[in-house]
Amino acid sequence: MKQKLKCEKGITNADIVIAVILVTLFIGLLATMTNMIQRDAKKTQREEQAMSYAIELIELAKSQDFSVYPKLGSQKIQDVEELQDGYIVDKNHNTPTPFYKTITVQDISEFSAHIDKQPEIMKKITVTISYQQDNEEKNVTLTTYVTKEG
Repeated sequence: MKQKLKCEKGITNADIVIAVILVTLFIGLLATMTNMIQRDAKKTQREEQAMSYAIELIELAKSQDFSVYPKLGSQKIQDVEELQDGYIVDKNHNTPTPFYKTITVQDISEFSAHIDKQPEIMKKITVTISYQQDNEEKNVTLTTYVTKEG
């Protein structure tokens, strides 16, 4: 007896179901990867912006005359509005940004272990930019030193 084989031309329902499942899995994986890349890009962009603000403020603080820096025991620069603690204002739109700046100044005699250092000749300036990222507070901190000339 000869058995007749069925001709397998065309697509069966099982082929269609398997193809739909594979496409759905691929699209889900692609969407997840895209979301993760986008989130990482936003995170990097915010950190980069905070670093940019910190560098700008450090440079502004370094450009000041030494007499502007606080005397021994005081840690805030009082005479320069841009160097006051608070939210950074966007210069283009004159609106506050989500970045908070904190600027502290210490005399060398306050942070150095060497007591023989003469006060009021060197200052340590620390700029900290704080911001929220994924319900978590992040900080970027830069420190520089300035010396009294003459």
